[in-house]
This record gives sequence, structure tokens and C-alpha cells, in this order.
Amino acid sequence: MKIRSFAKINYFLHVVDKRKDGFYNIQTAFQEVDFYDELEILPSEQFEFKCNSSLVDANINTCTSAFKILKKKFPKQVSNVSIFLNKKIPIGSGLGGGSSNGTSTLKALNTFFSLKLTAKELEKIALQIGSDCPFFVGGGLQFGGGRGETLTPCIIRPKKYFVLVVPQVSVSTKTAFSSLKNNLFPLSGVVNLAGFENLLTNNKFDDKLFNNHFEMYVFKTHPEIGIIKKAILDSGADFASLSGTGSTVFGVFSSSKKAKKAAEALSLSHNVVLSKPRY
Repeated sequence: MKIRSFAKINYFLHVVDKRKDGFYNIQTAFQEVDFYDELEILPSEQFEFKCNSSLVDANINTCTSAFKILKKKFPKQVSNVSIFLNKKIPIGSGLGGGSSNGTSTLKALNTFFSLKLTAKELEKIALQIGSDCPFFVGGGLQFGGGRGETLTPCIIRPKKYFVLVVPQVSVSTKTAFSSLKNNLFPLSGVVNLAGFENLLTNNKFDDKLFNNHFEMYVFKTHPEIGIIKKAILDSGADFASLSGTGSTVFGVFSSSKKAKKAAEALSLSHNVVLSKPRY
């Protein structure tokens, strides 16, 4: 079985407060994009995981976690498999590659072993792997609250084009969150879903909503990433932002022609990926 494991961007990312369990409550809008890793899963006498990247730990990774969780839950139905991950989404890039890999493995094994788990059941299991993982069960464009697991699908499907600039920098999600102080949390309140959909549809990127609270930390520790954001805006993007906790900065364009032109210019000095939303 061969499957694609897609990346995501965050149109906005607000950190609301720290929870009693040590995690943080957030407000965000996840958008799945057509940039992906590849997974191949085959029957095997013993479980094994391999990856083309030496940066992925062969023993501790989201794909292995997904297998172990399902093996424990369904010991009779789930037998050993061999998983090969062809990694294209950079680690620590804020594009959710690891989360996507784990959830894609869950979905694939659900089909592979005919476990008949529902989307809601998969989301619940995916949360055991990581906070962003439940989103990748349904993908598309969704609002995220709580740790990111409280999801509300958006009904709109705006035609956008993305230019992703991925610097040779890895930003640790754990370190990024630990850098936050309570006084950095603006009173975001409850983000209005209809308001977000209206703004995005009409190509209006209101600064109060469309912002990422991690930009302050990431741009301070990695000034070159802030420079990339400016370069994307200067290239004609309607909007640009850090994705997740970084390090990728994405630009949003309303036309394919403008996106391609910007990508060509930016690729002269940066690692650039041209992509579109997946719905």
C-alpha cells in the first residue's frame, strides 16, 4: 500500500492560555496543502520502520507510534508491517509533516486491516500521537481549538495559491512553546468562524485575526526568517505568515500566475515549494 502524507499551513495561530495538563489552548485555521511525504506499508514477519532521512529516529517516530497504538488496541487484527517513509517535508518546518505521517499511518492501517474505525474514532486515537494529528484525519480547511483537536470544518473552498519558503532552519515546537510568557497572550476570545470565512473568501487579511503568535519568538531567534516574510510580501503576496511554530513562511496569492512569478524569483536564493490547498 502506497499513500501520500500531506502537509499543512496555519492561516493564523493564536495561543490563548496554558492548560492544567501542561499543554496550551490555541485557536487556529489549518489548511491542508498538496505538498507531501510518501509512505509505503507492506506485510512483514516483524515490524520495521525505515526512512530516507537520517533525521527521523527509526525507533521513536509518529508512524511507529501509530502502529503500536493500533497493535495494542487490536492485537488479533493488526499483524506486523514494514513501513518506509520517503521524507520530503522538512523536519521542524511548521508544516506538520510528523503529525501527518502518524495520522496517515493510522488511516492506512485502518484500511489495511479492515478495522472500520470511524473518523471520530481515528481523531481520538490520533490525539495520542500529537496535538495536530486529529486534523489530518479529515484534512481540508478546518478551525482548530483546544490543543488543536477541537475541529470545525469550514464550508468554503477558496481558490488560493501558496508559495512556501522553507529555510535550512529547524524550529523545535517544544522550545517555541516554552518561550512563551503569559503576557504574550492577547485576549483573542472566540474566533468567529463565519467572519474568518468571509474575510478569506474576499481576500481580506485582517491583522487582528491573521497573525501567528510565534512570529515574535521565531523572528527574534532567527532574524533571517523575518526577512523571508518581507521578501514574500515584496514579491506580491496578498498575505504572508509563519506556519505553525516555524520555520516555513508561506505567501498567499489569488492567482496562479502571480504565485509562479514569485516562486521563480524567490527560488533564486531560497528553498521554495509552490502548492495549492487540498479540500
